[in-house]
Amino acid sequence: MKLIISIFVGIIGGLVLGIALSSMIGIFGIVFLNQPIGIKYLPFYTAILCAVVVPIWNNKVKTVKHS
Repeated sequence: MKLIISIFVGIIGGLVLGIALSSMIGIFGIVFLNQPIGIKYLPFYTAILCAVVVPIWNNKVKTVKHS
């Protein structure tokens, strides 16, 4: 159950992170290059990445605390 919750938190957090990162990249492109730039589907890529990383990171934190 904790694994499913951590995957879900990773998906939601990665989606929010991807939206924020995509906006920052777009603003950077407009300000410095005078054209919109970005990575297509970046929020989905970061959601998948965080869905994998968060459970692994959560497991490592638990093992370190008990040692």
